[in-house]
Amino acid sequence: MPPQLPESNTSLTFTTPSSVPHLTHTPLFAPGPDEVLVKIHAAAINPVDIQIWGNPVVGLLAGKKEKGLGRDYSGTIVAVGSTVQASSSWVVGDAVFGLCNRPLAEGTFTRFLKIAPAREPIARVPRAWKFGDAAAVPLVVLTAFACLDWLPAVEKSPNGQQRRVVVSGASGGVGMWCVQLAKKVFGCHVTGICSGRNAEFVRSLGADEVVDYGEQDVARTLLGGRPEGRKYDLYVDCVGGTEMFQHWRELLHTDGAYITIVGDKTSRSALGGPLTYFTYPSQVWRHIYGYFFGPRYANVILYQKSELLERVAKLADEEGVQVVVQDVVGGILDEEGHKEAWEKVKEYMVGGRVRGKIVVDIAA
Repeated sequence: MPPQLPESNTSLTFTTPSSVPHLTHTPLFAPGPDEVLVKIHAAAINPVDIQIWGNPVVGLLAGKKEKGLGRDYSGTIVAVGSTVQASSSWVVGDAVFGLCNRPLAEGTFTRFLKIAPAREPIARVPRAWKFGDAAAVPLVVLTAFACLDWLPAVEKSPNGQQRRVVVSGASGGVGMWCVQLAKKVFGCHVTGICSGRNAEFVRSLGADEVVDYGEQDVARTLLGGRPEGRKYDLYVDCVGGTEMFQHWRELLHTDGAYITIVGDKTSRSALGGPLTYFTYPSQVWRHIYGYFFGPRYANVILYQKSELLERVAKLADEEGVQVVVQDVVGGILDEEGHKEAWEKVKEYMVGGRVRGKIVVDIAA
């Protein structure tokens, strides 16, 4: 029998850019025909959440309506719509995780969330993970798959079957998944760039080589590490900046690719991704040049595909992958503690240097 549901839902929302988030209480309605209702156990904070919260364009587009926070979630299905029920694809009691990417609407810092499985990424939580682990995965792993999709075909690589990948920011949320997926799914040789204190961690993810940006000249080390001068197949930038562009044609062969999830910007508060093509026009020139002459250049955004979450869930159970949660923050939906909890997760994102992810405990 489906569980008895409360009459109202509690969420953390904001109205105008950079305004202090507050709790809102709204009626809880049954899911639509093609939806499931998920009772949220855990969510996660990402840099993009802070960037959208503080972005004046979001305020211009959405006005003063309530806007949610958070994109990642894990939880339990407590109700299903008629169409979903008829398909038997999802049932009450399923433990699930996924992505709710609605920048101008609901977020995952909420007690209950409606999800449309046909349109939004969702998968069952693997046996190997707890809810907190699962909530730390969707956005970053879907972004990592989008980056690695730019690997050139094996027959176009000078490195043969074991293509060579460089990941800058290898200890961060997206970077650590680029390392693991490049090794476990694509069988690549991986060089991770990170700080010295994270070097052993990045090696434990599977990196074959690690470059300490604090102690080594990164470009010189990478150029010197090319076996017999063979160039790299893919450079994944999870940090931003332009330092490597004086060397990118030396590092990458013409069918290779330089992929960034940040762009030329270095500010953590400004939105990254493809939007930076408008604010940094030099990226457009690189993209066009790379398309015709190589190596390719692109500023990418995540894939919204349930099958990719299913793939990583299977990988977790069959081979094992690392999910790293630096901290779990409680109280985000408490009347007394939500402001303090928000400040804590916000400071993690603004300060950077997070190893893995920051998870928010919704069930507490």
